Amino acid sequence: MKSDMECNNYKKLLIENGVIGFVPKGNSMWPTLKNAKQSVILLPKKERLKKMDVAAYERVDGTIVLHRIIDVKSDGYVFIGDSLEQKEFVPEDTVFAVMQGFYRGKTYIETDGEKFKKESEKLFKNDKRRVRRAKRFFFRTKIKNKIIKIITLFRRRK
Repeated sequence: MKSDMECNNYKKLLIENGVIGFVPKGNSMWPTLKNAKQSVILLPKKERLKKMDVAAYERVDGTIVLHRIIDVKSDGYVFIGDSLEQKEFVPEDTVFAVMQGFYRGKTYIETDGEKFKKESEKLFKNDKRRVRRAKRFFFRTKIKNKIIKIITLFRRRK
C-alpha cells in the first residue's frame, strides 16, 4: 500500500513532469503486468477514459491502484484487476492517470497499440476462464514458494 504522502508525490511528479514511470507491485494485473518486474509509464488523465484503458486512481485510504476499466459510467468507472473477480466503482475525480505503456523485458508496449488491444480483448473475452487461469497461477505460485521455503530450511539444517 502507498501512503497519502507517496500518492501526493506521484500526483505532484505527474503534474510537474507530464509523465511518470514506476514499477508496480502486486499481482492484481497479472498476466498483463507481473509483480515488480515491469516499468509502467503513466500520463495525466486529460479526457474521459475508455473501456479497457488501464488507469491509476486513489482509494479513500490513500492507496494508489492501477487497474483496468471494464465499464464507463456517467460519474465514474468500473475497474477490475486482470486477475481479480471483484469489480470496483471509482468516481471520476479520483482517477488521475492513464497508462501509456509498459516494458515487457526490453520491449516497450503501448496501450493504444493493436497488439495490446488484442491481448486485452482476448483476456476479457471469457471472464470465467480469466479468473480460473489466475487462480491456477496463484495456487501454483503458492505451492512453489512453500517448496522453496522447505528446501531452504532443510539446507540450513545441514
